Amino acid sequence: MIYTERKVSIKNGNATIDSPIILFRGDREVEIMFTIVDSKFKFESNKGNVIDKTQASFGQLAVASPDGTDLFTEIVECKNGVVVFSITGEMIDELHEVGFYSFHIRLYDDDMSSRITIPPIIEGIEIREPIVIEDENVAMVGYGMVDRATIQNEEIEF
Repeated sequence: MIYTERKVSIKNGNATIDSPIILFRGDREVEIMFTIVDSKFKFESNKGNVIDKTQASFGQLAVASPDGTDLFTEIVECKNGVVVFSITGEMIDELHEVGFYSFHIRLYDDDMSSRITIPPIIEGIEIREPIVIEDENVAMVGYGMVDRATIQNEEIEF
């Protein structure tokens, strides 16, 4: 398993991430562990981990992709004050999925009857194009491919 940890802070109705998440097209099965701090959605104090303070039991990532489609992760269980989301290969394997993603994190209680949504993280995830691609079935600029025959930047006269 490959994972990364990020801290999301909420202040004055805005959410920020301590460092953007940068992945490359073709990356897969990467877990992102979010800790959410400084939110007004809690029971006891104005400081601390919102997942612990609200006793959130489940979380979901609602994502606005660069091509305008909406993505929703599965609702997952929160553990030890952290909500973990997986970025699957299918989410970022196509050229139109390269770009900046904004997202909300939704938190649910034990029976999922209550839900809070934190303010959006604007451009918190960036999917980049790798400098090389090893997959023979991936379309690339300047190349044409049919089955295994290829033509590279050549003019053909008929």
